[in-house]
Amino acid sequence: MILKIKNIIKNNFILHEVYKKLHNLKTKKIENDTVKRLNDIEKLSNKEIEDLQKNMLLNILEYSYKNTNYYKKLFDENNINYMDIEDLKRIPFLDKSIIKVNKSDIISKEFDISELGLKNTGGSTGEPLVFYCNTKAGLIDLGHHAYLYKLMGHKKNDIILSCGGFNIPDNLIKSNIFWLKMESGDLFGDYKFSVLYLNNSNIKLYVDKLLEIKPNILRGYPSFFYTLGKYILENNINLNFQIKGINLTSEMCSLEQRILIEKAFSSMVYFEYGHTEVSLYCYTNDNTYSYKSSPIYGYIEVLDDQGNETKVGKVGNIITTGFNNVGMPFIRYKTGDLGEVAYRNGGVIHFKSIFGRTQDYILTKNNDKVYLTALIFGQHLKAFSNIYKWQIIQNQTGVIDINIIKGNEYSISDEVEIREKITEVTDIEINFMYVNNIPKTKRGKHLFLIQRIKN
Repeated sequence: MILKIKNIIKNNFILHEVYKKLHNLKTKKIENDTVKRLNDIEKLSNKEIEDLQKNMLLNILEYSYKNTNYYKKLFDENNINYMDIEDLKRIPFLDKSIIKVNKSDIISKEFDISELGLKNTGGSTGEPLVFYCNTKAGLIDLGHHAYLYKLMGHKKNDIILSCGGFNIPDNLIKSNIFWLKMESGDLFGDYKFSVLYLNNSNIKLYVDKLLEIKPNILRGYPSFFYTLGKYILENNINLNFQIKGINLTSEMCSLEQRILIEKAFSSMVYFEYGHTEVSLYCYTNDNTYSYKSSPIYGYIEVLDDQGNETKVGKVGNIITTGFNNVGMPFIRYKTGDLGEVAYRNGGVIHFKSIFGRTQDYILTKNNDKVYLTALIFGQHLKAFSNIYKWQIIQNQTGVIDINIIKGNEYSISDEVEIREKITEVTDIEINFMYVNNIPKTKRGKHLFLIQRIKN
């Protein structure tokens, strides 16, 4: 019935425009309500925040038990009382392999699959994941981004410049244009620069465009803004406009990189740590660069390898229970990332450092660095859903070997997609190898990239 109504609206121009306007108002309201909630939380005591989180946690546990086959069975088999917060510790962990096998049973019965958005992540550990998310969860996520911009001093009509791993149409590339102009007010960038084409021969074009745009906020990969910042400083380029903040995400950023970026753009860095899996959101907003987790995004646990709570000052595994994706709830999800705890208040965590997001790169035949955050993870390949695990190995410049453990639906079209997506933007020769096992490190970690060339 829902699909029929949507098709009627789509085929009637007047109805479509009315629906679009109402839809935009609704989405903006959820975004604004999220910002307001986060503002109000700033005034709460630790006890009030802890109580708020407990209620949200118990709500998602109850909802998941009553609306999904997977959690109903899991809780019953393990004698879990979803009304007892202490029983959270007894719920078995969720990981990517479990999600892949039980995907349909984790989806809420309240939703038709057509109502959910399909999302995917390449997985920095080499284990891709495809899953579903309800619209409201995505809008609450947008609200968190808007809140972080607010902390930077963002005002209406401020220009956001971001970067990412996406393709640019051939006609634009021929005109030396490596960016896209988006609709005004896009939280992920009024202008979006593609990092896939950045190299030593065209970096001046990127910087010149940045100087022309005069953005108020920068958002994206540390590696990208470090490269631009280094060029700006080496060429004594002065910015004749104010940048209010630099939102860095998706990669780890070294101290050296942060200092250079802040110097080049004369602004403070605001780090962000989140997941495509919409289960946690952390950010920094002062010169301690300590990450704070959002109380209304998810409940975070930091545990040692034995499953015990990690002490303050120690590094542990980040486990999260998302509050907002009721379409496909993730409870006690193993993120694969590590964090050093600076402060804890129930499921609200402050991290001194977060580990696991890398700046892995491969080298082209011209010896240019191409970062995998953009080349692989930023392109959100369809092939992700058909790969169980994979790994890239580079032994010589301009050549990579890709080891793949096939999923059940993997086909030659997936290989073609991977090859085309990589080679159309960079000069790399690819050798595909299909294997049954990808060895882990001595510490039991799976490396997505083994880079044997020193640059």
